[in-house]
Amino acid sequence: MKSQFSNTRSRKRVGVSVVVAGVLALGLAACAGGSSESSGLDGDTLKMYTWIGGKADKQQWSDYIAGGVQADPEMKVSFSGPPIGDYYTKLPTVMRSSSSPCLVTFQNGRVNQYVQGLEPLDDLAKENNLDLSAYSSAMLEQLSVDGKLYSIPFNAGPTVVLYNKQMFKDAGVAEPTNDWTTDDFIAAAKATTKDGVYGFAIPQASNPIATLMAADGHAWADENGPLLDDPNFHDALQLLVDLANKYKVAKPLEAAAGGTFPDIDAFNTGQAAMEMQGLWDLQHAQESLGKDNVGIAVIPSKSGASKGFIGGSGFGITKTCGDKQKAFEAIEAMTSKTGLEFVTKSQASVPARLDALDAWSANAGSPEFASVIEQMTGDATPSPVPSNQAELDTLLTQYEVDAFSGKSTVDEVLQQVKAGLAQ
Repeated sequence: MKSQFSNTRSRKRVGVSVVVAGVLALGLAACAGGSSESSGLDGDTLKMYTWIGGKADKQQWSDYIAGGVQADPEMKVSFSGPPIGDYYTKLPTVMRSSSSPCLVTFQNGRVNQYVQGLEPLDDLAKENNLDLSAYSSAMLEQLSVDGKLYSIPFNAGPTVVLYNKQMFKDAGVAEPTNDWTTDDFIAAAKATTKDGVYGFAIPQASNPIATLMAADGHAWADENGPLLDDPNFHDALQLLVDLANKYKVAKPLEAAAGGTFPDIDAFNTGQAAMEMQGLWDLQHAQESLGKDNVGIAVIPSKSGASKGFIGGSGFGITKTCGDKQKAFEAIEAMTSKTGLEFVTKSQASVPARLDALDAWSANAGSPEFASVIEQMTGDATPSPVPSNQAELDTLLTQYEVDAFSGKSTVDEVLQQVKAGLAQ
């Protein structure tokens, strides 16, 4: 499989960037007129509410809009929103407001708790003759609730391990292989923990637990919610605690400030040799540490036969949108083969359309990138998304720090979380 990442943008891309700038300018100008504030449009420009944490996120959404313009030159979309740490807490209020947008975005399939404010898309897809079989069936399943589709996927987003190649080299550690085990991972973390730098930066909440469980073929949730009583759930959280307290290769989790991601910050500033994230953070990490210094690896597993944990992202339409057909046409353009192939030129995101995967592979950073993603997406199932995931993550973030401090055991933490969800 060929894989060649280009450092420079094509002439064609630069021209489209100008179009995007014009689209955004039109959005601002229309906003000043305030003619369609309550319908989710500024004039004839659709408003999209999404997460924006910095330059990389702005570039990402500009690229998706530019890709949509490639497919449909008449498409006009502007975007705004907070960092992702605040996005989902603000989204319900935003969708109920008098100036609600037409388009909203979802990460890791998190549509379940927001369906009351979303338009089902099945009829629109049928009316517009959209071939849904072109998209990842796992992503479509993940973005559906009770058999109704609420979001069209654009990004398959498998979780991987990002690692600092120079730190591995300096420690005399071989780079990860696609069959590395949990023991291999711990050994690498031990070797790269030195001089005030940790081998691994621990993420918070449910994603790292779900990812570790999925690597060994275990589901972390079902239709009734998270499997807090499953011994595999316990073992995954216990491993994270042990990485800090037993093996001393990670900084113990502490109470988090809202909207912050200490694990990402630690890796991107060279304070940790590895992190566990979706590919959405790869571009930012490359900008911080150097494009050739960031490697990706499969999630370590007990058996060495890691399975992927996919958290797909998609575009949805609000019930209050004043022109749902126009909004659907924009989604269709941004998630078209043409649109997603355009995005692969600059984004590490794995496209959710099966017919755009070859273009992603051709633009991936190196042969290792393609082989890792092939394994993570080829042997994966859609990650279940409980309707109470936001509450679950809040409770986990609140209580799991007690396990790291020694105040509570992992069993006690899970019982506290379970009790909190039951209230």
